Amino acid sequence: MLRLMGGILVCGLLMAGQSFAGPGAVESIGKAQGDHHSLAVYYEEQAQINKTKAADWEFAATYYEKFPGEVSGKMSAAEHIAHCRSVSEDFKKLEQQNRELAAKHRELMRKDFH
Repeated sequence: MLRLMGGILVCGLLMAGQSFAGPGAVESIGKAQGDHHSLAVYYEEQAQINKTKAADWEFAATYYEKFPGEVSGKMSAAEHIAHCRSVSEDFKKLEQQNRELAAKHRELMRKDFH
């Protein structure tokens, strides 16, 4: 029973962390504010969100390593763990891309001031 509740908790955490920006979010921010500062802030926020998602998926992988019996479905425990780690790596890449975009907008801000 405790394992089942733990599995449900992990799944709930993963689903709760899966919020995505709607279409056109970047364009509306840029148009509304019209400056690089707001875009830099936006991308830093997205980077932090993706960092959290990566950590959530890594937590799930670690959980399933400790409790392989909690894995259900067609995938083996090893496949499920590998999948969780793969998704975590994807979010880490997105985090890095967001940080790079934020840095570019901060650099453009500096150029605008000179």
